[in-house]
Amino acid sequence: MTFHHRLGSARLLAAAGLALALAAGAAPAAAAPPQDPIPHTDAPATTGPEARTSTVTLLTGDRFQVAVDERGRQQVSRLPGGGPAGGAFSQFTLGGDTYVVPSEAVPYLGKTIDLRLFNVGYLVRAKLDDERSATLPVTVRADRARAEALPATSVTAAAGRAATATVTKKEAPELGRLLAETWRTAKGDATGTLPGIERIELAVPEGAPEPPPSPLATGKPAGKPAGKPAERGGKEPTYYMLTVDSIARDGTPGTMIGAVQNVSDGALATFAFAYPGEGKKSFMVPEGTYSIMASVLTAPATDLTSETALVIEPEVRVGADTSVVLDARKAVRYRPTLASPPQAPLIRSDSLSFVRTSAAGDESGISPSGLLAGFIWQTYSDPVTGSPDLYVTPTKRVKQGDFKFTGFTLLAENADSGPEMGATYKLVFAYGDTVPRELTPAVKKPELATVRSTLYNTASDAASPGPTTRGSTVFLPWGWSDASHGYLPAAGDRVDYVYSTRPNETYWQHVMSADTGEVIQGERRKLRPGETIEEVWNLGPRTPSAAATYVQETLLGVGGPSTVVDEPLLQVCLACRQGSLGSVYLNGFADSAPLHSTSETYAASRTMFYRDGGLVFDLGTGGYQPYRPMPLSLPLAPRPADYRLVWDFAAQGNPQSPSRTEWTFRSGPHDAAAKLPRTVQCADATSRCSFLPLLFVHWDLPLDLDSRARAGERFDVAFRVSHQQHQAKPTGVRATLEVSYDDGRTWSAPTTATAGRDGTFTAPIMHPEYSEQVRWVSLRVTAQAGDGSTVTQTNIRAYRLAG
Repeated sequence: MTFHHRLGSARLLAAAGLALALAAGAAPAAAAPPQDPIPHTDAPATTGPEARTSTVTLLTGDRFQVAVDERGRQQVSRLPGGGPAGGAFSQFTLGGDTYVVPSEAVPYLGKTIDLRLFNVGYLVRAKLDDERSATLPVTVRADRARAEALPATSVTAAAGRAATATVTKKEAPELGRLLAETWRTAKGDATGTLPGIERIELAVPEGAPEPPPSPLATGKPAGKPAGKPAERGGKEPTYYMLTVDSIARDGTPGTMIGAVQNVSDGALATFAFAYPGEGKKSFMVPEGTYSIMASVLTAPATDLTSETALVIEPEVRVGADTSVVLDARKAVRYRPTLASPPQAPLIRSDSLSFVRTSAAGDESGISPSGLLAGFIWQTYSDPVTGSPDLYVTPTKRVKQGDFKFTGFTLLAENADSGPEMGATYKLVFAYGDTVPRELTPAVKKPELATVRSTLYNTASDAASPGPTTRGSTVFLPWGWSDASHGYLPAAGDRVDYVYSTRPNETYWQHVMSADTGEVIQGERRKLRPGETIEEVWNLGPRTPSAAATYVQETLLGVGGPSTVVDEPLLQVCLACRQGSLGSVYLNGFADSAPLHSTSETYAASRTMFYRDGGLVFDLGTGGYQPYRPMPLSLPLAPRPADYRLVWDFAAQGNPQSPSRTEWTFRSGPHDAAAKLPRTVQCADATSRCSFLPLLFVHWDLPLDLDSRARAGERFDVAFRVSHQQHQAKPTGVRATLEVSYDDGRTWSAPTTATAGRDGTFTAPIMHPEYSEQVRWVSLRVTAQAGDGSTVTQTNIRAYRLAG
């Protein structure tokens, strides 16, 4: 299964037979950034949109943060918890609105569930966000008994086979689980249906604005009417007729899905060929140069036997009435292979990214982070879509604006998801400014980089369902992509491979989604051809990460969620001082790897800060659970002083195993300036800063794959004590270990740990015999460095004894 850590499961779109009609009012770059500069003249009717940030819970129980600015532009980021999809969802923009569809709902679209229930922009306008409504109003096309049997659903009125109902958001995950379980066990035509339920539709609340038309219906072109002046200039343009026709690969008249864009300024003219495809079409456009990119099909996209080729004419000059014929017969096949393929069968997915940027910055096409739009453009190929061959016409370098072309090929041995999945291959062909004439390279084994991983399950009394995902995000100079094979891998050792045609310009960040739903991210790094790296994931209890925070994140970073990551290595110092202000970016989701991190929130969090023994602030008291200290501003004295910082947190996916970290340190305004790499900045990038000498503890425990250890035997507790990333190693460190078998109510006497190399320590303990009362082990380390700074790291239920 192809999955996206942010965008969700791509192949499920095709499995559901999802016919996402591009309303011609939306530029067909359906995966464009949330702050899409392309004008949408038929955007949802609203006057003076109110800037607000809201939480929206969907029909499935999945939760999203939706930020809407004064111009109605929407930014969406996933919030932890909620539905059963483990964060997998599809996201696209149509008609100016953002839709997010969790993977468990995708198979039902176009059949059983109204796509507008996932239009988060409209749900905010209709005051159906969580701040203003605890329920979602729906119409269930079924008899009353069937409607009332749906989880989380309360029927308020019924007539015949139509029931007016509400879905209670707090209980909505139960409905999400029903959807997931039903489609996974369905076969044939039953896929995407619910027994006895004809359809679940959005019911518009009284007083709410009318929702936009369903994206499954075509609309009118999004171009501006002739005769109106350009939005970004005062001069009246001269208009001409631009006629676009096409010839399919078999020589017959083609059907087109795509975009026409003025390459000087997309505000002058942007048009669409709507899904499932249109024939010959004419536009009145102002004089200028135009990009025409369209998938040319032998039949409308709803015909699964249709053959497709992507035809790109990046610069067409219109100075008179002009006709352009997009000839798919000129297209070349995209089909990369492995020069030495494994003996196991390979499951493959291919996708194309092509972005045309105007001189004014407007974009059309499919960005690397928006490959799901390939299901609309027919530029995504995998077994569910019938694995059609992809074709694209070669291009020359553009003279105005910019153009970027990238091919992505994902291969998996035996299966593309599940425990039987073997090694995966993520091949990235960063062609850049042109589409070359040859698109069938054979990648040699020495050109691959090897990633050896060990995946652990989280300690639990219940049997683990296993890891949710293991994949990678790739960062190119012009975009990033998180599409990967690797859904539901087996716990244990595995080998995966990555490749880029531009290894010196490509950065990789590997990711694991644990069985508790936490998305753990690794370091960003270059991988050279032939290089092998080893990674361990989800081993040991959670402690604060020692990693500096990336300024630009694909999920949630210092600058907020974004599709633009043009400085992937840029970081901000984790804990540094500037004048009388300390800036600390705490992240509580490191495992045994000190530089692993995540952007999840917490089931509970409390932070206390003391200066010279006096309490300065206490954040998170009174049950204020959602607080996350990132960033945390510490008011420091204008002189050397002693400080104590305490952080209690529990992960939302594993609240039974809380963490407590107590730091003590001394800092003054004249401490030595931090020696930071070029890619790391202080919180205020305009001035220098000094490190706050925090110590970090990370466990490296010899556990089995279910994070358990044998009862009644000796056990060597191993851990590491370090400074934050980019700070010199602490010296003169001493450490002691305590253990508890009653969830921290009583503790053993401290045992001095033996120091090893590179800040590692070990301390032996003797496990008691297993019993229901004695099955969990809690750990506490107290460490002190030579400069006097200390840390006490406590983890309740750090691991479980095997019974």
